[in-house]
Amino acid sequence: MRFSFEAFLYQLLIDPILSKLHKSILANIKSSDKVLDVACGTGSLSLAIAEKALYVKGIDLSEPMINSAIKSAGRRGVKNVDFTLRDASELTDFKDHEFEIAVTSMAIHQFDAELAIRILTEMKRIASRVIIIDYNYPLPKGFSGSVASGIEKLAGGDHYRNFAIYMRSGGIEYFTGRSGLEIKSQVLKGRGEFAISVCI
Repeated sequence: MRFSFEAFLYQLLIDPILSKLHKSILANIKSSDKVLDVACGTGSLSLAIAEKALYVKGIDLSEPMINSAIKSAGRRGVKNVDFTLRDASELTDFKDHEFEIAVTSMAIHQFDAELAIRILTEMKRIASRVIIIDYNYPLPKGFSGSVASGIEKLAGGDHYRNFAIYMRSGGIEYFTGRSGLEIKSQVLKGRGEFAISVCI
């Protein structure tokens, strides 16, 4: 597997920020759970969940990210996780309720709105519960909210356009509502810029 600067930067800069959020969802995981991690990136959430769950499958469209996740699992000796190169929009061959839980972390705001709704709808079909980690709406006023918006603006292009639509639409509540999910519990993290939503 070749070195990926993209995956290296993500592990260096983004994973440490998200690791505290990832630990916060472990209270929702049981030892008998099979978990699907959609848009798993470098696999940091999948690997955290694998410490508690029976089995975790992580999927991502980026080959460098999946390769990085596979390397991380190998280094840690984690055997109950499987990483696969796969487009999040192609979930139709998973069976109904094949997993107890489907999770996605900081991905919904990146997708085109209609695609995000289709992905969440499929996650609802595939799993009994869906856990979403993403930006809270509205972002808090002040430094933390400005930093979050600034990071997304720097990403530019479709990424920033989709983030702006996510915010204008009302954040995760809009997307869960459109996909037939009901938020059963939600906690805010960081300084209120992140939300962890547990849905059925």
